[in-house]
Amino acid sequence: MINPRSKALTFHLIGHAHIDPVWLWDWREGHETVKATFRSALDRLKENPDMVFVHSSAAQYAWMEAHPQLLAEVRDAVQRGQWEPVGGWWVEPDVNLAHGEALARQALIGQRTFERLLGKRARVGFLPDSFGHPGTLPQLLRQSGLDSFVFMRPSAGELDLPANLFTWVGADGSRVLSARLECYNSSPNQIYTSLERNLAWRPSQLTNWLGLFGVGNHGGPNPQSHRQPARTGR
Repeated sequence: MINPRSKALTFHLIGHAHIDPVWLWDWREGHETVKATFRSALDRLKENPDMVFVHSSAAQYAWMEAHPQLLAEVRDAVQRGQWEPVGGWWVEPDVNLAHGEALARQALIGQRTFERLLGKRARVGFLPDSFGHPGTLPQLLRQSGLDSFVFMRPSAGELDLPANLFTWVGADGSRVLSARLECYNSSPNQIYTSLERNLAWRPSQLTNWLGLFGVGNHGGPNPQSHRQPARTGR
C-alpha cells in the first residue's frame, strides 16, 4: 500500500463540466450553457497550456456549428492535445431502458460527428450520470471504438465493488478497463477537499489516479466566468 502523501503518487486533475442540456430548462437554455462553458474552457486552456479539458456528447458539439469560430477553437484545442472528446455517443444516455440498437445508433452517429467536427473519435466511454449499466455495455463500448470506460454511478453506498479500477467482462466476454469516479465535478473552490476524497478513493496499489474538477450545469472549469442560472439547476 502506498502512503497517500508519498511523492511517488501522481494525481491527474482533469477539467470537466457536467451539463444536463435539457434538465429543468428547455434546449435554448442548454444551448447557451454549452456555448458559455466551451468559451470558459477555451479561455482557461489558453491561460494554462498544460491543462486538459474533457467533454462528451456529440450533440452539444453539433449545436456549436451555429458558432463556427468557437467550434474551430475547440477543434484546434483537440488537435494540440488540450481538449479530449470522450463518450463517443450522441448524448450521455440512460442505458437501462434503451434498446441495444438505439445505443448502437447513438455510437454510430456520435463517433461520426466527433470525427467530422473535431477530426478525432473518442476512445474513452464516459457515462458518469447513468444510474445503472447493463451487462451488454462492454460489448457496445468495444464495438463503438471505446476501449475504456469511466463512470460514477452506482456510488459506493449503492454498490460495493472490489476496486474502483477493474476490467469489466460483459455478457458476451467483451472486456473493457473501467474506472469509477468519486465525483464527476468538483468546484475549484473546494479542490483540497476533493483531493482528500479522491486520495481515499484511489485503489491503494496505484501510483496514478484521476479526479475531475469543474462546475456542473451553468458551470465550467472556472465558476467566476459564468453568469448565474436563470432557473434552478444543479
